[in-house]
Amino acid sequence: MTTPVPDTRPPKTFVQQVLGQWPLASVLFGVFVGVIIAGPFGHWRIGCTLIGMAVTAGGLLRLMPQQRVGLLAVRNRVIDTILLLGSGIGILVLSWVVPPSR
Repeated sequence: MTTPVPDTRPPKTFVQQVLGQWPLASVLFGVFVGVIIAGPFGHWRIGCTLIGMAVTAGGLLRLMPQQRVGLLAVRNRVIDTILLLGSGIGILVLSWVVPPSR
């Protein structure tokens, strides 16, 4: 019977742990910018497009290895990717199909 080899790498610092969450941070930042553009500025189509693009990008980022995606991984890779891509593409389609009000 073999004994497991202990991890010899030093523990990550707080800054390294925060910077390791860049996939989730980029998706949240895109959604935040989209909400700001859609809400106070009133450009709902541009804002919804940015939100849809950010969520779709999250679906593509979820295809990265498990060690790299950080907190973007919630379920298994297939389910996360399908849900994020489906939601993002759905938001994009709806933002361009809804006719503008006149």
